[in-house]
Amino acid sequence: MSVGETTSHFWVAAPPLFSSSLLVGTGDDAAGAGRAKAQLEIFDLDGNQVNSVTVEFPGNEVGFVDLEPFISGLKMQGGVAHGHLKVTSPAGTRHLYRQTIGTSVVLYQDPSPVQNRESAFLPVVIGGRREHMLVLVNTGEEEGQIACRIYYGNRSPEWTLSVPGNGSRVVSVEGELLASTDQKAWEKGALQAYLRFTGKHQSPIGGQIIERTLGESPDQDIYRSLHSWG
Repeated sequence: MSVGETTSHFWVAAPPLFSSSLLVGTGDDAAGAGRAKAQLEIFDLDGNQVNSVTVEFPGNEVGFVDLEPFISGLKMQGGVAHGHLKVTSPAGTRHLYRQTIGTSVVLYQDPSPVQNRESAFLPVVIGGRREHMLVLVNTGEEEGQIACRIYYGNRSPEWTLSVPGNGSRVVSVEGELLASTDQKAWEKGALQAYLRFTGKHQSPIGGQIIERTLGESPDQDIYRSLHSWG
């Protein structure tokens, strides 16, 4: 990234469950100054670039980009086709990522990833017909690792998760992480827990937590994004 650019990194996921779009706002200096441009680079979950596109819009307007036409090359993991969106535009611009999950709509600012020895600490309620998907995005060029520790009851198991350079990963908190422990108190009902994420390499890793509350049928499930750290 040059001094004269703004760069943001987001997790991007494909339909049918997810719908993704990008909003680009110009700064005061750019307002009314002809046309503004943004460079979009899209990487699959293994960090391979699957698309690169430049979009233009009037400098005095908020640019809106429907991402679906550009993400058909994303690979599936955990039932979701997903990847990493890198956005670069002139200095002074701002990026917002709009994601529809089921019937919920969430707006994300550019999260600040954690890297070597940096930590983020987030609350979450586990159990009680809830499921959680941990989303990780490596914004660096090299493979990175992040330690995920979950505190609940008198337990605090920890896992080390790896993400390829420019890649992404989704991890089921209950189905992959907690299912591997020998203490299942979280299955008996809603339980307050805390997740701590600590970077282990210089490669910065950002992400978010998506909660699914089970309904009487799959079309009644409720999705929402609880956190993006940074």
